[in-house]
Amino acid sequence: MKKWVKILIASLSTIFVVIAVSIIAAYILIRQPLPNYDGAENVVGISDEVNIYRTENAVPYIIAKTEEDAAFALGYVHAQERMFQMDLMRRAAEGKLSEILGTKTIAVDKLFKTVGLYKKAVEHYSLLDENSKNILTVYSKGINSYLAERKGNLSIEFDVLGYEPEQWIPEHSYVIAKLLAWELNISWWTDIAFTHLVQKLGEEKVKEIIPDFPENAPVIIPNEIKRFTNLSTDIIKADRQYRELFGIRGTHLGSNNWVVNGKMSTSGKPIIANDPHLMLGTPAKWFMAVIRSDTWNTEGFTLPGLPAVVIGKNKSIAWVVTNVMADDADFYVEEIDSSKNNYLLDGKWQPLIKLNEEIIVKDSANVEFTISHTHRGPIVSDVYSIDLGKNKKTESNAELSMRWTALDFSNDFSAILNVNKAENWDDFKDALEDFNAPGQNFVYADTLGNIGYICAAKLPKRKNDSPTFVYDGTASENDWNGFIPYRLMPTLYNPNQNYIASANNKTVKDFPYHISNLWEPPSRIISIDSMLNSKEKHSAEDFKSYQSNIYSPFAKGITAEILSAFENVIVKDDNLKLAIELLEKWNYEMDRFSQAPSIYSVFMQKLIQNIFLDEMGEELFEEYIFMANVPMRVVPKLLSKGNSIWFDNVTTEKIENKNDIIRKSFTDALAELESNFGSKISEWQWGELHTVKFEHFFSGASSVIDQIINIGPFPISGDGTTVSLSEYSLNKPYETVIGPSMRFIYDFAQPEKINFILPTGQSGHVMSDHYSDMTKLWLKGEYLELDLNIDSLMNKQHHQFQLLPE
Repeated sequence: MKKWVKILIASLSTIFVVIAVSIIAAYILIRQPLPNYDGAENVVGISDEVNIYRTENAVPYIIAKTEEDAAFALGYVHAQERMFQMDLMRRAAEGKLSEILGTKTIAVDKLFKTVGLYKKAVEHYSLLDENSKNILTVYSKGINSYLAERKGNLSIEFDVLGYEPEQWIPEHSYVIAKLLAWELNISWWTDIAFTHLVQKLGEEKVKEIIPDFPENAPVIIPNEIKRFTNLSTDIIKADRQYRELFGIRGTHLGSNNWVVNGKMSTSGKPIIANDPHLMLGTPAKWFMAVIRSDTWNTEGFTLPGLPAVVIGKNKSIAWVVTNVMADDADFYVEEIDSSKNNYLLDGKWQPLIKLNEEIIVKDSANVEFTISHTHRGPIVSDVYSIDLGKNKKTESNAELSMRWTALDFSNDFSAILNVNKAENWDDFKDALEDFNAPGQNFVYADTLGNIGYICAAKLPKRKNDSPTFVYDGTASENDWNGFIPYRLMPTLYNPNQNYIASANNKTVKDFPYHISNLWEPPSRIISIDSMLNSKEKHSAEDFKSYQSNIYSPFAKGITAEILSAFENVIVKDDNLKLAIELLEKWNYEMDRFSQAPSIYSVFMQKLIQNIFLDEMGEELFEEYIFMANVPMRVVPKLLSKGNSIWFDNVTTEKIENKNDIIRKSFTDALAELESNFGSKISEWQWGELHTVKFEHFFSGASSVIDQIINIGPFPISGDGTTVSLSEYSLNKPYETVIGPSMRFIYDFAQPEKINFILPTGQSGHVMSDHYSDMTKLWLKGEYLELDLNIDSLMNKQHHQFQLLPE
């Protein structure tokens, strides 16, 4: 063998060895922080030993003598699996992301410092009852115990960003609850957009495209809108940046829940189900846990950072939730004097309350700014207008203050703790009196066979019942006049129909106070009601099928309009003819293997553009469609009218009608599909367009790294109008961004069994076996069965970890 060949072989061998060793070393480094599931740890902060058993999917069973020790252990376990997720959430809420991420998150930090989430959390924590403070305190000690044990050896994300997490304090848990309320606070997004529309297009034209229900009060457009100066969209921009950063890109932030009593179940006992629709990323939003102690015995879904089961059951009751879609926030145009120190109210100048704030920025100068408050709340007009320490207004905007219920004191944490321990309907109802934000539809069942519903939300009283626009802040008559008393909120107990269901639809037909104008389209609740009325008795297996239902009543209605528009029209194009035939034969299921959903969905996208874009312009159109349920409710209303001025394209000489705009949108859709997927309709399966990918916070930094940290993409069925929801953003179709953040079914006839599934897994550690071990089951609509019998668990010799008092 020639010498150069030997040298080449030796060099290549050395390179391969170096690469192999590097890969092995990297693998060991990444796996090193994985939590211990076996063994023991001596800790300070517990009174007796705590045993933590784990199933094969890493669901912890926390067995403690006292509820304080159980809360400590839950904090420890949350930190083991989700510390980076928890730290990002508290940093976001505190306005401290820029400390670790640099200048790109200054606007997000300014947003939350201006809104004052953390300041309010600190203030409200001091007002909590002693038991709540105690549980939050010992939970924090559990987190800190883990941080102390693993100092310098936490998950790889901390190494990449080069920092160690701060000690956890009880206020951090409280502010995470506030942050969740913010994420589900959807009511204010449309206020600015609708006000802009009126300013640009006039009152009469805009009335036609504002969602309402016949039983709501008529749309009232304030006269003051005409004299408002330009409304800042800074808060919208900053909020969208936050949501993009954390993967919260959809707006169908709702859920499905339902319950049947023993008369409608094959088991003779209530069966309850829930699948909350939240952002889909990794790690999952929820963390399943089983808790056993002297006074706290609950199992279900926890949120890392909070010591409570938010959705779940105990030995007596079970409860599930959906978003009320409550309108619990308003904007006010404030008149500020030339000194910028006073605002006008009822003809008199009132002093602004001013607070100085600072954002610490990694590798850059810190940012100092001043926050002004009126009696209603913070002025949020310029939260995005900041450039490395200098307030920079690009145009003259109206000053907007914000009023939001979550900035008032509420004892939501105590409410959930008391729900965890409730033994009957009265306990449950009493507990929820303290629950305010984010407003939730609680559906209930108990071992005695009762079922019930409570609308738990803090709803303001206003001078009118259609608060869809920005208010004039110079008049106190526009202020909130207190809140609707809890005893007057909608409730339901053991209804004659023997079931209760909610899907972010209108809460109650006749109610004297305003709840919302932003309900979801009724498509999902129509499907749920249809399934629950399809036969006399239902089983847990039926419920699994129902949660995977991909039939869209919404698509059925739109398709009828398409087919009607092509009646008596001679069609010569082969693909156009075949596409119409496919819709004629379609069963309206959003099946990933079918071509009809692709044709319908792209048509719907084009229809929304062709109706609104020419009049609104790009920027206002983007504002209008960001809240997806607005155009999705308005379009069917316009189509049902037969004709509308909105159907006319103002850029053409011809005056288009409904059928013109439908036919144009349909041909536009086919042209796009042909361009992207070829001329063969057989290759237009919905799963080719519509996928789901669970993205890590670091996603997008490197295509190679993305292959490791992201899960997917996978083709997926459904859309934003099906019970098995998989919503995509109308701004960026068709990748799923919102879906079932978990699925949960419980039959009271089997008290020791829970059926559940998460989209990814229990662990937030990329190299953990439990990072994505539930994904395939979730995609197929399958479930894990959790055995709640502790003796059975121990007999199966699963993992056992002990916390021992030091």
